[in-house]
Amino acid sequence: MLALLTILVTPSLAQTTTVDVHLSSGTIQSYEIANNGKLYFENNYLLIEDGLNAPYSIPVSDIQKLLFSYNVGIQDIETPECKIYPNPASSYLKISSTENNQNQYQLFSYDGKMLLDGSCGNDESIDIQALPKGLYLIKVNGRTFKITKL
Repeated sequence: MLALLTILVTPSLAQTTTVDVHLSSGTIQSYEIANNGKLYFENNYLLIEDGLNAPYSIPVSDIQKLLFSYNVGIQDIETPECKIYPNPASSYLKISSTENNQNQYQLFSYDGKMLLDGSCGNDESIDIQALPKGLYLIKVNGRTFKITKL
């Protein structure tokens, strides 16, 4: 039986992907996969092409779990008129604008649902603790930015 699952890294979202392979022996093997690398299953083996070396081959029967992490390379968003920080954020966002002392904002999920709506003064905190991890769009004073919630 041939099972094929290929995971490709999107260059615009991630610089590198790290996969931790937890083995039944209790050891963990970590692999960094570059943008041109991939991970796939073939003939009862997990094959990891890191983009630099020959594929690493691990028997599927030896694998307990796989954990993925991404180095997203997103920095605080700053234009001459507006700064949104920290980005990525875990519990709050702040907006600082040279255009307005009171900033109007709307926070959207990536599927377009408005999740938060309000206004805040410069450097006031917006609580995002209740939101799940992921990518969001925030519209501030009519301009839209991408943020990441950790």
